[in-house]
Amino acid sequence: MASPGPSLIPRTRPPWAMGVVTTLIGVAAATLAIAGLKHHAPVVSLSVVYLIPVLAVSAYWGILLGASTAVLGALSFNFFFLEPTGRLTIADSRNWVALLAFLAVALVTSTMAESIRARAAEAEERRREADLGAELARTVLGAPRLSESLAMVSRRLAELLGARSTSVELGGVAPDERRAVIPLHDGDVLIGSLVLPADLPDAQRDRVRERVVPVLESVLAAALQRERLQADVVETDALRRSDEIKTALLRSVSHDLRSPVTAMITGVSALRSSSLTAEERAEVQEDIAESATRLSRLIDKLLDLSRLQAGAAEPNREWSSLDEALREAAEHAGPDPSLFSFSVDPDLPLVRADAAQLERAFANLMENAARYSHGAPVSVRARAVGPRIMIRIVDRGPGIPLHEQERVFTPFYRGEATTREVPGGSGLGLAIARGFIESNGGTVAVESLPGQGTTFVITFPNEPVPSEDEALPA
Repeated sequence: MASPGPSLIPRTRPPWAMGVVTTLIGVAAATLAIAGLKHHAPVVSLSVVYLIPVLAVSAYWGILLGASTAVLGALSFNFFFLEPTGRLTIADSRNWVALLAFLAVALVTSTMAESIRARAAEAEERRREADLGAELARTVLGAPRLSESLAMVSRRLAELLGARSTSVELGGVAPDERRAVIPLHDGDVLIGSLVLPADLPDAQRDRVRERVVPVLESVLAAALQRERLQADVVETDALRRSDEIKTALLRSVSHDLRSPVTAMITGVSALRSSSLTAEERAEVQEDIAESATRLSRLIDKLLDLSRLQAGAAEPNREWSSLDEALREAAEHAGPDPSLFSFSVDPDLPLVRADAAQLERAFANLMENAARYSHGAPVSVRARAVGPRIMIRIVDRGPGIPLHEQERVFTPFYRGEATTREVPGGSGLGLAIARGFIESNGGTVAVESLPGQGTTFVITFPNEPVPSEDEALPA
């Protein structure tokens, strides 16, 4: 006889009253069926019809009600079909044998049905536990961080156990009168705790300890190992990037510092020579002064960058004139201030910013534009556009490829194409410019097409300047 599949067996028994009603209806239906068949087959052989309700009741309500159905069926068979009918007596001893055989078969059938139901329930329970293990693995290992997945795991365990609450905690947890704690280990190491309600039945707690805890321990150990590996990867990547930055810094600074220092040392040595003419001596002095200026600018940039990265460049924000800051920046942006042509609205609003930081930022942007313009004029335009004030610094240089337009603001980054066009430059100016502009509430972006020049676009919010009365303290 094939066993009923788990889908035919309920995981929980239906109400007992329904089982009693089913027993009575089943025995009555079997009695009517035998009454209709007794003219076509021997009555004794028709007793097997009562096995149908016995099997059905045993499968759904268990062996107790199944055995009761078997006894009720035997009594009905004796009363209605065994001579003398209408009485619970048997005249023919052979009918006793048949009746006892039926009762034995019915009881065995009831026992087998109960066993099948129990096995089906056990198989269903194990399937649910296996599904739970797979779900725990997906939830815990699929979450970006272990802490985010533990709440979902706790809710799922509570649903499985039918408990009001459960929780999975990392590390050890002390039990108390309201909760029981099952420690979770990875080998000999305590990695977490499964917290259950203290009133959870002992049998259910033992089942959790036997079947759920090993899966939870394996998944939790794997998740912790993954987090350790991820932390190692992040740390390794951070160290690698730090080493790259340090290498770039040393390479850039050593080269950029050495060049003007070497030029000054060479110039000083040349000045000691008595064979120099007055014209040559003036030329050497000019070269020394230019190298000293380059060195001073590089040191200033390194100091500015270190202050920005350390968060020590807090701006002193006051109402300042962008026109003045731009023109002051042009005086310090290169050897020839006349290279810059200005187009600034005469009624350009003031901005609330640190004028000295703006001047340093604009000077760096203009110096960059002058370096790559090949002597062509650099256009500086400023005007108010609705809620913003926009400044454009436009050069006629080689342009910046699209994939490099964001990277040019990275400290020590020098574009490959522009470096070939114009050697030199520390790779600090644009990073410093962005840092100072953003710390004063502005933004800076680049617009460029290779071979068509570059435009740096700076924007500031167009804020209303308070009147003198509003500016006075209350």
